[in-house]
Amino acid sequence: MLTRASITNSNALANAGPPGSADDARRALPMEKRRGFLDGVARNRALLPGLALIAATWLLLFWRLHTEWIVNELYSYGWVVPFLALYLFSERWRARPPAAEGRPHPSWLVLPAALLVAYLPMRVINEANPDWVKINFYLTCLVAAFSFGALFAIGRLRYMWHFAFPILFTFTALPWPIAIEDQLVQTLTRWNTLVSADTLTLCGVPAIATGNIIQVGSSWVNVADACSGIRSLQTAFMMSLFLGEFHRLGLLSRVLLMGSSFVVAFLLNIGRTMTLTWINAAHGGEVMESWHDHVGTAVMVSCIAGLWALSVLFARLKQKLGGRSLLSALTLGTHAPTPPAPAAASVSGNQIPAPFPAGFVVFGLAVLAAAELFTEGWYRRHEAHLDPPPQWTIDWPAHAPGFQQTEFPDRTRAILKYNEGETCSWITPEGYEFQMYYIRWHAGRVSKFLSGAHYPTVCMPATGLKYDGRAGVLDIPAGPLDIRFTNFLFDSNGAPVYVFHAIIEDRPAADTEKIDYRQVSSSERIASVLNGHRNLGQRVIGISIFGATSLQDAESAVRDQLSGMLKVTPVPRAVAALSIQQQ
Repeated sequence: MLTRASITNSNALANAGPPGSADDARRALPMEKRRGFLDGVARNRALLPGLALIAATWLLLFWRLHTEWIVNELYSYGWVVPFLALYLFSERWRARPPAAEGRPHPSWLVLPAALLVAYLPMRVINEANPDWVKINFYLTCLVAAFSFGALFAIGRLRYMWHFAFPILFTFTALPWPIAIEDQLVQTLTRWNTLVSADTLTLCGVPAIATGNIIQVGSSWVNVADACSGIRSLQTAFMMSLFLGEFHRLGLLSRVLLMGSSFVVAFLLNIGRTMTLTWINAAHGGEVMESWHDHVGTAVMVSCIAGLWALSVLFARLKQKLGGRSLLSALTLGTHAPTPPAPAAASVSGNQIPAPFPAGFVVFGLAVLAAAELFTEGWYRRHEAHLDPPPQWTIDWPAHAPGFQQTEFPDRTRAILKYNEGETCSWITPEGYEFQMYYIRWHAGRVSKFLSGAHYPTVCMPATGLKYDGRAGVLDIPAGPLDIRFTNFLFDSNGAPVYVFHAIIEDRPAADTEKIDYRQVSSSERIASVLNGHRNLGQRVIGISIFGATSLQDAESAVRDQLSGMLKVTPVPRAVAALSIQQQ
């Protein structure tokens, strides 16, 4: 039977590094050098201060990233990545090469010191742009580079190479660039829809694919809501990297395992789409909804189990090849001898040198603390003159004719990352169909530009409406609150649709402040940082009116409906300031 120990001991690390590397040399080390990471630290207490500094950098980074893991279900697996990376690091520690004698020349500390100093401006930028993929990537690179510097101090380049994978593995917790993610989602959704519909038809269940919708008889399922495959795909990609390292597979085996993760995740999600479509056609939408999450969980578990089985298969194949990688077996033949391991480097005793002197550790912790204090002080200085935010809520007309409350699609929640979101529709006394959504971001949730990056001219055409242009503005006063709507005109099969959209700042930096409806550039994000502008809370109200014959009628309906829905309660400045601090 294949065991974890047999995989690790059968020339386990020979394929993780170049010939003659420290990975090969570790087999010649005495047993006491193969102790676990925590045991090694306990025996070398001089490591503790340096490890505390390194741990502080990673904890601060993960704290900045965790919002994405909370609000975006595609990256909810990010919570486990730090723990998996720590486990992989501890496994590498058991097979570590000998440490270097002493520290490098003191001048090398210039590099980690520069990285610590660079953390301050990045932290200030990140505070105003917590959802900016680019700055989160740079922050992760900075922290990873600092850890590589510590490894260089302990064992020079061979330590950096030996521990490279666990450190770089943390990058899997980062969100993918929006452009790549959106293109991937759209492509997978189209493929999923077409393949699922054709397969159902071949199985005797006639199905028609129209865009992202599969229709079976009089029922239909929107594949874009959650069944495109991207949710399992990103988790499967992360797990394939973890399992390849867990079994110490060779390069070719790891590449094949990563490729298999895409195939397995996509095929399982096709099965999920087909299952839900059949349930919807046979038993109705309510039954399908009750099974939706259960089927999704089963797909995720099956995907991880399938990848685990494939990784074990590759590990057994490697064991049969005498511990050599699949690539070396294909190029050198199955009977090629395994090269002998080089002798281990000499090192006195079992003492591992501390990565940083005590004085540098104190300096590093002080810089990190100063960065956090300066960031908060920078923005508070610019916010001190702002008025307290009025407290207001939406009182939905639950007893109106035709009132319905629905949920936003998963993809919408992942993109907008809001704290609160509601969407409702009803019929007004004039007979108009009144559709309205309300979205709220708490202070610091995302950058203040996110609310302006998704607007009616982008979203509404996706529902089949044709954009006919802007139609002015509409001001709705409600006590201390003054909501300015931008009006848009759309066409639905020849009938006008009036859309009203407003972005409300809880504490606007100026009376004339306005978020533009467009994607912002990097320079604009930096300019907001220099001006001390961060998101102090935002809300969005979007209204669509069907059936109105003129803009005046639509505006009158908006005024009448909102007059009874907006509930405003002003609060004293001291109370408002306290609530902002707590957020």
